[in-house]
Amino acid sequence: MDHQTRPLGLAEAADLLGVDPSTLRAQVHRGRLHAFKVGRDWLVTGEEIAQYRREVQGQRASRKKR
Repeated sequence: MDHQTRPLGLAEAADLLGVDPSTLRAQVHRGRLHAFKVGRDWLVTGEEIAQYRREVQGQRASRKKR
């Protein structure tokens, strides 16, 4: 099973996105990244990671145009 089909913990997702896990944790609490809790762990789907990546890249592109 790869990261596209199985949920990932925030640390693993952060590695894929190249950010610190605390960044993703903050985004979950702000409602910008949809995650679900299993026990003490927050998990995100591969699709949610892809969506977050698109949003972040879109924000960076709009900042460069300014």
